[in-house]
Amino acid sequence: MVFRFFFPTLCLVWMGSCTSQSAQDSPLLKYFQQSPSTAILHLELPADDEKIPEGDTIQRVLFFQNIGKLMQEVDYIADSTSCTVVGRRRFVLNQTYDACLVEITLSWFKHQSLLIYDKQKHRFTERVTVAEWYGGEGGQVLTGSWLIDHDGDQQEDLVRRVIEHWVVPTENDEAIEKSKESVELLRWKNGHFVKTPIRDSLALIKKYPIRSVW
Repeated sequence: MVFRFFFPTLCLVWMGSCTSQSAQDSPLLKYFQQSPSTAILHLELPADDEKIPEGDTIQRVLFFQNIGKLMQEVDYIADSTSCTVVGRRRFVLNQTYDACLVEITLSWFKHQSLLIYDKQKHRFTERVTVAEWYGGEGGQVLTGSWLIDHDGDQQEDLVRRVIEHWVVPTENDEAIEKSKESVELLRWKNGHFVKTPIRDSLALIKKYPIRSVW
């Protein structure tokens, strides 16, 4: 549980007026419900029959206007006029940063990002993909993540798992299905999740599984 204490302050007015801290916050924050401690958090897209909290739908124009250029790296949802945006959860990373989980759906493509919010600057400063499902008939990519203090430094790290699936045609007109699993370790450093070399990828793949659809 996070306790917040507020103390009265003296506002010195100079050619203006004093405004509250809440008025400075991003208008997107109200769409993300505060969640408890993130000791271990498994982030993956829900199964079709899985019941999850509905979340709060965010107007597309409002979301993309206030998130700036952070979503431009996700090219398949660049068309902001036809996707659905839902705020899922908000949780504390440390005294300076919160993380907000957003889900974006475009046709059957689904995407989840963690939006890193700087509570001192009152704005979103970083985005990182944590779960997604996209592709076509020839191949698909499934991503899921674990938010956990992997290295024991009292800061949350991100273990991101990816499963790629594709179909290879043969001379006999028979398709051969193939798949590949990989893992990335992103450690929290100075307000960013930074990719870090991995000594034993296979061990991390086994330790941090994600649900496959194949």
